[in-house]
Formats: sequence, C-alpha cells, structure tokens
Amino acid sequence: MWGDRGQIQTIEGLTAAIIIVIVLVTVVQTSSVTPLSSSFTNQHIKLELKNVGNDILSSLDETRIYNSSDPSVPSLLKQSIVIWVNYDNCTQFSWNNTTYVSTHQNNITAKDTGLYSALKFALIKKGTAFNVELRYPNEDGYMQTTKMVWNGDPSENSVMVSRYIVLRDDDISNNRIIPDISTTDLHNTIEVRLTMWVM
Repeated sequence: MWGDRGQIQTIEGLTAAIIIVIVLVTVVQTSSVTPLSSSFTNQHIKLELKNVGNDILSSLDETRIYNSSDPSVPSLLKQSIVIWVNYDNCTQFSWNNTTYVSTHQNNITAKDTGLYSALKFALIKKGTAFNVELRYPNEDGYMQTTKMVWNGDPSENSVMVSRYIVLRDDDISNNRIIPDISTTDLHNTIEVRLTMWVM
C-alpha cells in the first residue's frame, strides 16, 4: 500500500517539475520588449536617426536657394549636389573634426553648402557618423554609386534614408562621373543616400 502511494507521489512530482519547466521556457521565449531592453533602445535610436535623416533631406529639398515660387529655382539639396558634382570632378570628402576634407588629395576642403552645413549641425554635434552616397544609372542602365562623404563603414545598427533629385544638362559644367543618360536636357536622376549610425 505504501509502495503504490510513493510511486504516485514520485510521478506527480516529476509531472509538476516538467510543467514548471515548460511554463518557464514559454515565459522566457514570449517575453515582451520593454523600454529598458537593449533591442527596444536600438529600435528607438534607429527610428530617431531615420526621422532626423528624412527631415534633413526633405527640408533641404523643399527649401529654394532664394525665396521664389519659380520651380526652376533649385533647392538647397540640388544646389549642394550640383556644386559637388562640378567641384574638382566629384572629390570624396570626410569629416576631420573641423571641416570636410578630401580623402584622396591633401589641402582640399569642401565648399560650404546647405547639405554640408545641415549634416554638421544635426549629426556631427550629436556624435552621429554618416555617409552620403549618390546612386544613379549609367548609359547602359546599370546603377552606379559614388561616395560624396565617406566616414567609414557603417555599423550593423545604421539606417539609410534617401531623396531623388533631377540634374539637367545646364546644371553640369565640368564632370566625367555622372553620365548623361538622355538626348534631351535631362542629364540624370540621382538618389541621394544618407546613411547614419551612432558611434
């Protein structure tokens, strides 16, 4: 009699232990993300960076270089790209703690444009690293990418935002990088890509 009771209690104890383990495993696997968890923090930072990047590009693209309702007046974003494209054949720049300098040629600094000023004000002062790349089709229709500002390889938590601008033939004065893909006055359509990450 006592032997049967002991076996039943042992089986009950093992069953209870298995149920507790299953419950613990289920709870751990389905735990929600809280504001204190690292993944939530990363998501928040990435969302904030994406919003800042979109704000920079959209505000520069919607602000004309002077107050005019004429659609032919370029935006600050387009003016920045045109200046860079026509400046020393698309020199690649990086930030050196005081200004944008050429990564390949000594003593060449970038001309002060709306894009450079906005990036300096909104990102550099907050310790955010960034790259600016231009993506455009070549004469054969294949996409090419040219680095405009390069501050190194982005981290795995980087975010990328972009904006498109249209270059006309009269925007280009001295350039061998951005190809002319049209027989009309359209020169090329460029995707301005801004990649950002927290250092």
